Amino acid sequence: MPYNNTPIAPSQEVSGQVSLPLARVQKIIHADLSSPHVSKNASFAIALATEMFIQHLATTTHNVVKAERKPRRNIQYRDIASAVAKTDNLEFLVDVAPRTMQFKEYKKKR
Repeated sequence: MPYNNTPIAPSQEVSGQVSLPLARVQKIIHADLSSPHVSKNASFAIALATEMFIQHLATTTHNVVKAERKPRRNIQYRDIASAVAKTDNLEFLVDVAPRTMQFKEYKKKR
């Protein structure tokens, strides 16, 4: 029996809820010692912005995969790395998501 791999369309309306767990977002914010106390409204805004960024990254990566005419439905790390390398507004992620290379290539660089 085939799996249902159809994507769930994100809601365009602001419902006052986020998909990311708000308590976890607050724990991550409090883990940074340089940040002072953050209100629940600010942590909600951070969680919402994070969701929007993840959605943008996934959409951009999916468009790059479709442009390369790869018949895959799942996004892999190498797809994200190539999308980061090809897209100008994701250039700040080059150090975070570098392209993969084989050990032979790494050895030659060293």
